[in-house]
Amino acid sequence: MDEKVKSIHEAIALLNSGKIFSQRTPTPPPPPKIQNVIQSSEEKNAGISLLVSMTYQSLSGNMKKRDILIRRVIQNKNEIYLDGVAMDIRAPRLIKVANIREIQDVTSGRTYDNPLEFIQSRLGVPLKQEPEEPQKQKNEIGAVIERVGHEMTALMYLVAIDGHRDKVEREKVFQYVKSRTTDLSYSDDDLNEYLISLAPDEECFADALERVLKKDQNTVQHFVEAILDIIMADGKVDDKERSFLIKIMDLLEQDGYDISLPI
Repeated sequence: MDEKVKSIHEAIALLNSGKIFSQRTPTPPPPPKIQNVIQSSEEKNAGISLLVSMTYQSLSGNMKKRDILIRRVIQNKNEIYLDGVAMDIRAPRLIKVANIREIQDVTSGRTYDNPLEFIQSRLGVPLKQEPEEPQKQKNEIGAVIERVGHEMTALMYLVAIDGHRDKVEREKVFQYVKSRTTDLSYSDDDLNEYLISLAPDEECFADALERVLKKDQNTVQHFVEAILDIIMADGKVDDKERSFLIKIMDLLEQDGYDISLPI
């Protein structure tokens, strides 16, 4: 039997074999004041997992510069917030966008003085602040992120799950995104830059995956095929990659999906 086929058969044979992910230490909950803001907010995007360096005024009034893993964009009344984790202290942070002075993409070094531009072009959240240019977003990577951002988060988690971020595996994610966005115009360099900037952990992955699996069956079918492509991109199946596939197939089975694997 072909090694690729054998590896996939082994993975499927292990379905329902037990707990997939090891226990992780959860991020501490935010203070009650921040929880109240979050609970009364409207979610604009989640499962983002983008790592940035940010200069901002904290809710206590102090100026801070920190590396922040952005998880969600939320809106409370007329205020937009970034919900994330401060990487130096591994603590939750809720940052009012109006208080942000500068955002720098850690990977590319690109700096944004306008946080609203960053939210639209790098977090895939369409904003109403630019009604005079209704077609602008279609020419930006933001339109891609709005459509397939959750798939990118989940797939880039898989790319790094074996401890290595192989270029050949990232190329598979790149190809998947291109196949899902043939009607959009954007720079390949911008797409690669965004994929490299993603730093999804298990919490971001779980959040993104939940949203992917709520999409139509055709999308989920293509997503699962992309998972297989990534797993086999380097010619071998790591134990964590195998567990990842098992978990996905188990979730799909529970939700009643009829997914055919190309084996």
